[in-house]
Amino acid sequence: MDNAIEEKAIEMIKKLPKDKLAEVIDFIEFINQKNRREREEDKAWLDSNLKDWPDFDWGPDGPPNGRPVKYVKGIGLIIEGGRPDVK
Repeated sequence: MDNAIEEKAIEMIKKLPKDKLAEVIDFIEFINQKNRREREEDKAWLDSNLKDWPDFDWGPDGPPNGRPVKYVKGIGLIIEGGRPDVK
C-alpha cells in the first residue's frame, strides 16, 4: 500500500471521536470479508473445469463480427480505427 494513503487513513482515524471508532472497525471488517470472498470466488473460477460446459449458441447469424485490435506496450489493447461509441 502507498505509504501516503496509509498515513492519511491513520491520520483521519485519529481525528474521529472515540464513539465512532467501532463503526470504522465494522466497515474495515466488512471490506476485508468482501475482499476474501472475492478472492475465493476468483480462485473457484480459475480452478474450475469448464471443458464440460456446452458450446454457446450464437444463433443463426453466428458470433458477431469483431473489430481489429493491436497491442501497444505500456498501454494495452487498442481498437484500430477507434471506438465506434466515442466521437
